[in-house]
Amino acid sequence: MLGRPSHRSTSPPLPTDTVVLGSVPVDPLYSSALIRLVAVFGVGVALAVAIATGVALWAGRQDAIAAAASNAGSLARALTDSVARSVNSIDVTLASVAESVRDGDLADDRKGGLARQVAQRLQLAPHIRQIVVVGLDGHILFDSAAPPRGRHVDISATLDDLNRLPRSLVIGAPMAGRFMGDGARAAGHSLVPVSAAVRNRDGSIVSLVVAAINPEYFSGMFHEIEQESGARVRLWRYDGVLLAGEVAMVTTPPTSRSTLPLFAVHLKKSEMGGFIDHDDDGVKRITSYRTTLAWPLVVSVGIPMDRALANWRRNLDSIAVPVGLVSLVVLGLTVVLVRTLARRARDEARLRLSDRVLANVSNGVTIADASSGDLPLLYVNQAFEQITGYGAAEVLGRNARFLHDGEADQEGLDRIREALAEGRAVTVLLRNVRADGTPFWNHVSLSPVRNSTGVITHWVGVQRDVTHEEEARAALAAAYDDVARTSADLERFSFVLAHHLQEPARQMRLQAQLLMLRLGPDASVEEKTPAERIISASARLVDMLRGVQSYLAMEREQVKGVVADVARALNTAVAKYAPGCPGGTLTVEHGALPQVAMSQRRLDELFDILVKNAVDFRHPDRPPLLVLDAEPDGRFWRLRLRDNGIGIEATYFERIFVPLERLHHHAGPAGTGIGLAIARKIVEAADGSIHVDSDGTSGSTFVFTLPAA
Repeated sequence: MLGRPSHRSTSPPLPTDTVVLGSVPVDPLYSSALIRLVAVFGVGVALAVAIATGVALWAGRQDAIAAAASNAGSLARALTDSVARSVNSIDVTLASVAESVRDGDLADDRKGGLARQVAQRLQLAPHIRQIVVVGLDGHILFDSAAPPRGRHVDISATLDDLNRLPRSLVIGAPMAGRFMGDGARAAGHSLVPVSAAVRNRDGSIVSLVVAAINPEYFSGMFHEIEQESGARVRLWRYDGVLLAGEVAMVTTPPTSRSTLPLFAVHLKKSEMGGFIDHDDDGVKRITSYRTTLAWPLVVSVGIPMDRALANWRRNLDSIAVPVGLVSLVVLGLTVVLVRTLARRARDEARLRLSDRVLANVSNGVTIADASSGDLPLLYVNQAFEQITGYGAAEVLGRNARFLHDGEADQEGLDRIREALAEGRAVTVLLRNVRADGTPFWNHVSLSPVRNSTGVITHWVGVQRDVTHEEEARAALAAAYDDVARTSADLERFSFVLAHHLQEPARQMRLQAQLLMLRLGPDASVEEKTPAERIISASARLVDMLRGVQSYLAMEREQVKGVVADVARALNTAVAKYAPGCPGGTLTVEHGALPQVAMSQRRLDELFDILVKNAVDFRHPDRPPLLVLDAEPDGRFWRLRLRDNGIGIEATYFERIFVPLERLHHHAGPAGTGIGLAIARKIVEAADGSIHVDSDGTSGSTFVFTLPAA
């Protein structure tokens, strides 16, 4: 062992040219404020591009919607004028027929003239299929259809409208059929009845002239526009009844769609205008509507929002994606730049911190160049100089082997050579020499430093002067050896003493027995009592000494490769102690019992102790009972031996295993106080453990583990 270095061998003062890791100055190219500025600028550029593009796209969307609204308005205006002209022509036609009827053209000798007049009118009005003259009772007085389609028409609703509304025409709801009359067939067609009154000079109504308007005429006109513009065109009555514009079922009474936004909201505000809302088919449309000036009719033109924005969406795809990519690229470059600058800032801060730490750490630190064959030192810190006494200028560029000149046969040096060859870290204890020749113990750790490709570029060494620790460890080991020798001597002396004390104890017992023989059977109790007590005490002393011998010999017995049977050990102990129980019976319950890896003799001795303990401390009011369970526990068997004796208080769970510790001194059976201590020795010698559980009144359970065979 190396001696403790003297204070006179301390290293010299540190030179002023001590090398500091990272001492080459790093120009501060940036600051935290610059990093924030770069981040704000990059994010601002990306946001500005995105916002400008978004504003432009939003403006384009609004322009597309406005253009669609303007287009819908133009179509609604043109269609409303066309519908108004058609209705005016119907009005003129019906007024002419009504005048002829009023002049008496329904007379039999003049019906031919009326028929020719109506036929001429119908040739100029393709939207009128049929004209009939109906009496107030609903009977058809004249029918332009050939042959006539019926003799009766329901005109009650029309009469109410003519009497109630100050208009020359009454536009009815769509009806099923191609012609009017109770004999006409629907055949998938519909018509819109338009009625004009034939009045007397006093204004009373005498009959009605009714035109069967073909709604397909208007639907065809609308269809051309729908095909060209994609709009949805409809002709409505002011109360929400659809007249033309789609194929719909004709219902009686007619269905009103007055709940649509057109009628429920917008017509109540203005007779013409536009709005954007979902239509009755769920499609969102840009709708423009206009009413005719003279008639209760509304024309609506709805352009689907998807169609209105189709060009805008194409532009969106061609503009938004590139702009989005540019914004993402700008953000990505900003993130990369900010992270690079932040990492560089952290690296610089860590480098400066490492300089301060390495310069002030209490352990010596060295860095050697692995690219050079001889591993020259590139850096040493102040602690290294203090530990070794060498200045930085003396060691830089040299291999560190100068520290163990003359001590090259150390095992630690071989381990270092192997670690260097294999490129792995290693920690060893070396005997080194300071610059002034003083030896010291050096705890050295070497670790490789690899580059990004895995090649070792440097070796970092950490040295710690452990001279004081090694000297203290050696002194402690010597003291431990002394204690071990003393303990062994004491154990041998105790074993021999226990053996030799048994002979005097036997002699005491023998002499007391001879004394009892001399006293004879007629001796009084007072004469026999001392001799009986001597005999009992000497017997207990012999048992105690034997137990001490067994206890001391337990650790010296090393038995391996043997197997013991738990059932055999239990049965042997029960057979031995059952006769001492009341009635000579001891009830035992157990399941399948294992074999364990220990000496059968020691296992018999263990169960002898535990069964005897259960019998000795049985409850006076309960027949003795033993229950043994076994279950696997890893490499061990966990056994539980439960009795129904007097129990043990919790405060004595550990004391009962202490040698010569007795809990029942004045009452009950007399024990030596060594049995359970021997039981613990037996179990622990087999690498097991033992403890006791009890509620203090209803018995005890000894739980112990033994190695499985």
